[in-house]
This record gives sequence, C-alpha cells and structure tokens, in this order.
Amino acid sequence: MRKLLAILSLFLPLVAQDYIQIIHKVNNSLLLQQAGKLTEASKKMVQAAQGKNLPTLDVSLQVIHLKDTPTMYLHMPRTPVMALPMGKQEQWQGELRLTYPLFSGFAITAATQKAKLEYEKAKLKKDDLKRNLYMQTTMLYSSIYALKQKLQALQRAKKAIDLAYKKAQGFYNKGLLAPSELYNIQAKKYKIAADITQTKGQITALFNNLSYLLNIKISTTDELTSLPMPQKSQILQSALQQREDLLALYKSLGIDQEDIILAKSTYYPKIALFAALKKHGDSMALNGDGFTNADQSYVGAAVQWNLFSGFSDKQRVEAAKMKKAATTLQIAEYKQRITTNIENAFVKLTALKQKLKSATSQVKAQLEYYKLTQGRFDNQLASADELSRSIADLAAARAQKAAIEAQIFNQVAYIYLLGGLKNFEKIALR
Repeated sequence: MRKLLAILSLFLPLVAQDYIQIIHKVNNSLLLQQAGKLTEASKKMVQAAQGKNLPTLDVSLQVIHLKDTPTMYLHMPRTPVMALPMGKQEQWQGELRLTYPLFSGFAITAATQKAKLEYEKAKLKKDDLKRNLYMQTTMLYSSIYALKQKLQALQRAKKAIDLAYKKAQGFYNKGLLAPSELYNIQAKKYKIAADITQTKGQITALFNNLSYLLNIKISTTDELTSLPMPQKSQILQSALQQREDLLALYKSLGIDQEDIILAKSTYYPKIALFAALKKHGDSMALNGDGFTNADQSYVGAAVQWNLFSGFSDKQRVEAAKMKKAATTLQIAEYKQRITTNIENAFVKLTALKQKLKSATSQVKAQLEYYKLTQGRFDNQLASADELSRSIADLAAARAQKAAIEAQIFNQVAYIYLLGGLKNFEKIALR
C-alpha cells in the first residue's frame, strides 16, 4: 500500500507554498531548535541557583590507620614513666551533616536573580533569532519570486525569438536577408537560452538555501503576499518598546546590577548554621573504640568575614559598575541605530515605489516598441538585430519590474520586522 501511495504521489501536482506557509516553517529551523535547548539550559540554571537557598545535606565516612597506637605517658615522681594507650590504630568516623546558609551578604539572592535574568535574556535572544530567520526567509522567498518572473520573461522572449528566427530563415532562403542578420538573431537566441539555464540554476540554488535554513525540503513557492504599508510612527514605537534584541540589552543591564551586588557581598560576613549526626569507632560498626564517645553529634554556627584582601573586592565592585555604565551607553547607541535603520528603510521603500512606477512604464514602452519592430521586420523595414534587441529589452524590462516588486515586498516585511517579532507576526501571520 505504501509503495502504491509513493508511486501515485509522483503523478500528483506539486502545490506551491505561499509566504505564510513558508514563514511558519521557521519553527523547524535547526538554529531555532538549538536556541530552544540553550533557553531550557538557562531555565535549569535558575533552578540550580534557587537551590542555594535550601540547606545542604552531606554524608561522609572516613577511615584512618595510624602508624602508632595513640599513647599518653605519665611522669610520676620516683616511678618509671608509664605508657597508657589512648585509642586504637584503626579510626572510623561517619557523619551526616546539615548546613544552612543563614546569611551570605545577599550573594545567593543576587545569584538567583541573575540566573532569572539570564533565562529571560535567553528567551529574548531566541525570539530575536526567529526574527532574523524571518528576515532571511523573506529575502530568499522574494528573490525566488523575482527569478521565477525573470524566467517567465525569458521564456516568453525565447518564444518570440524562435518565431523571429523562423521568419528570418524564410527571408534568408529567399535572398531577402543577409547572412550576418540571420547569424545575429541566432546568437541572440542562444544567449536567451543560456540566460534561461543560468536563471534556473539560480532558482535551484535559492531553493537549496531556503531548504537548509528551514530544515525541510522546499521546491515550490507561490506569488507574493499582500502586506499593508507600514506606518513609521507605529514601527518606531514598537521597535523602541518591543524589539527583542533591545529588551535583551535591558536584561544585560539588570545582570550587571546583580554583578555589582555580588561583588559587594564580600563586604559582609558569611553566617552558617549546621548540625550533624556523627559516630566514631574502631570499625565500620561505629560503636566506639573503648576510649572516646561513640556518639559525637553536634550543632553549631560559623561566621566568616574577610577583613582585608588587598583592595581586590573594591576593584571588583568598581569593575562591575563600569560594566553597567558601558551597557547603559550601549543601549543608548542601539536605540539610535534602530531609529536610523527604520528611517533609512522608509526612505528606501519610497525610492522603490518610484522605481516601480518607472519600471511599469518601461515595460509598456518596450512592449509597444517590440510590437512596432515586429511589424517593421515583417515588412522588411527593420533589421533582425533591431528585432532581437527589442525582444531582449522587453524581457529585461519585465524582469526588472518583477525584481522591484520583490524588493518592495521584502522591504515592507523587513520594516515590520524592524518593529519586532510580535509586530511582524501580528501583521504577516494574521
């Protein structure tokens, strides 16, 4: 049954995938999957940092074999020195210890908060990667469209040049056309055929790149999707409030602040509480050695405070503050860059719209010129070279118009993506 379905599928027509369908396949990208795993790892690091707030429970078993038996020597007046054994050569200790960090100079709290910020930053970086994958996918999709339109224009030109060549042969056979004229149009025919082959290769290469990017085989695409024209004020507002890469920088600023708190934590004492069940003996039974208590359990507290470390703690604090100041400047510069990119993107879009008007007029002009030249050639009023050039110029004009249409589509999508991932998905994936 499976073999039958596989054979039947070969005869089914391929359904072209439109832009929305292609965009949805970005989720299948290996790069995005990799970013997802890194995000999950950051989440685990948050849980690991939170575990530092809980007490630790450690168990240990220690065995020591002494070279000599522990001995105490008694020196009494007028008597020989007496040697009294004070333990066994075999010493075993088993301990179950519970330790609770009562105060760490706010280091544990800062480390936990830093891990949370790292996790949030990882999620934002994943979303920003998805935004950039959308950009690359859109560029490839629009480029494929432009080349497919160019291929159609070349194929129409080939039909026209084939027809012109047949007529030229007829004129040549009747002695009405010079050999050079026939060879000229023949050369143009071969040139168009070569351009068709080259364009097909370029389309295949772009499909390969798109398949690699999306981690799935893509071999067909549909027409361009109609996207509403973006508003500059809305894009600017969205970019400065929602852009994932900008928000990730703000998370970096928060991480820098937690680094300052961590650096300052060395100024404070560290206080820990502990309790242990401890057993001692001369064997693994831990039932004593006949000299000391078998049960040596205890409770206690420890305070550790570094009073001087060669000013290294102060320098670490200053370094953390400088890093935060640098991140603040980076955010300010990045906002300016975002604003400039959006301004330039709208300038380019306006220019492309004007170019499209010109290209549309050029197609009309070249079409009329081709019709005129075709009629003149049929009446032997135009040379074969003039006809072949008019055919090539019409194909070039049509290809140029399609290329500009693709550029406008790509530019509109690019502008929406400059406003952020959510802004784009709200418009494109509606």
